[in-house]
Amino acid sequence: MVQVAELAAREFETVWVTDQLQSRSVAAVLGAVAARTGAGVGTAVTFPFGRNPLEQASTMATLAEFMPPGRQVSMGIGTGGGLVSALMPRENPVESVTELIRLCRALWRGEYVRLGDYPVTCARLRMRPDGKVGFPWVDNAEVRVVVAGTGPKILEMAGEWADGVICASNFPAHSLAAFRSGQFDAVSNLDSLDRGRTRSDRAEFARIYGVNLSVSADRDAANAAARRQATLIVSQQPHENLQRVGFEQADYAATRAAVQEGAGVDRAAELLPQAIADQLVVSGTPDDCVSALGELLDHARGAGFTEAYIGAPVGPNPREAVELLTGRVLRGLA
Repeated sequence: MVQVAELAAREFETVWVTDQLQSRSVAAVLGAVAARTGAGVGTAVTFPFGRNPLEQASTMATLAEFMPPGRQVSMGIGTGGGLVSALMPRENPVESVTELIRLCRALWRGEYVRLGDYPVTCARLRMRPDGKVGFPWVDNAEVRVVVAGTGPKILEMAGEWADGVICASNFPAHSLAAFRSGQFDAVSNLDSLDRGRTRSDRAEFARIYGVNLSVSADRDAANAAARRQATLIVSQQPHENLQRVGFEQADYAATRAAVQEGAGVDRAAELLPQAIADQLVVSGTPDDCVSALGELLDHARGAGFTEAYIGAPVGPNPREAVELLTGRVLRGLA
């Protein structure tokens, strides 16, 4: 992973690493990436549940110490996906994310905080309300907080409390399907983000568009990886979210049924039409990806997004995928 990050850092400003309960330690991997590459680093994305917020704040502040001038640490955070929900309750999700942001920011400013001032977090983790904590080694840690989400509540909160927002193309409301159907403005919930911004005192705000992409010299392998990623979405999203951007239940019924019957993601992905996956994940050879990626980024710019990243699955072979991205795809977009 670190070797692939070194390749990516030749062209990309930030290396993002997923934070899942069954993945490698995001703190250890990002520390190695930051030390070896000089690139900015970010979590895409972390979450408050099952975590100690003091450790999360410390991780991000420590990563900030690795950053050279012009690079930054981004704490991407959300309410957790299907994996988190399968393992633990996600009570008061938006409030939990809000408190994590507020607590981290106070610690990064070098303040001592009273844990009882964050009641949802304090109760969930059974912390002492009168306990006080601070990071005496921190002096205004430079960490950008960006929130990932699609619902109106989480996006409104992001507008008020965060430094930016992440919207990923594999979610129906922010997908190529939403743009092509003309429904993006209606389903994206970005009007909620704008409402939150009216209550924010933070002048700068990043709108980050995440492009889920799979590239390989082997088109079939790239497409298969894309179908697998898309299967994770169509098997979990409510029907109405998919239908609002033009999908019919018949398009993904067999895939959804296979997942629910325990056939496994790989088998379910074989049943998903490539045309459906293409609306959620850009995939194919470098030339294929240049065309589709260019269209998607044009849509994103028109919708007001200011940054973009390339996200999962990237490709069936990560090293090959990053080499193709840096050597051919990005140059094809220029």
